[in-house]
Amino acid sequence: MIGFFIACWFGKIEKRNILGKVIDIRAKDTLYLIVEKRVWDKIVLGDKRIEYRERTDYWDKRIHNREYKYLKITNGYGNETRPYRLYRYTGATRVMKDSIQCYAINISPDLVIESRDYMESSICHYSGLPSTSSYSDEN
Repeated sequence: MIGFFIACWFGKIEKRNILGKVIDIRAKDTLYLIVEKRVWDKIVLGDKRIEYRERTDYWDKRIHNREYKYLKITNGYGNETRPYRLYRYTGATRVMKDSIQCYAINISPDLVIESRDYMESSICHYSGLPSTSSYSDEN
């Protein structure tokens, strides 16, 4: 059947479409973070492996004592064509950074489930996804 296939990672099963994108993500299962271009470039290069959010009422409501399956980081605001990375969420740790209490969220490359690292014209460039040419009609 063309349309989706099942992928397995760390013992978890998830449905993916023919392009390899996870299709069973629900908003309540996902923590969304938005970063600016300078930070995004460091993430894509692998130079940034922890994302910090200052402990404020806003982030306390979204992070403290919350369970998520996924973390989605996007480069800026906008439409569905903006670059993003979808991670397996492993939780947040409270830490002190520059004398400010923060949440530290692991964004190491081995947690990436799927990504669209950059846009060029109208072409999306995905990384870390299997080639669609390897799928058979039976999947």
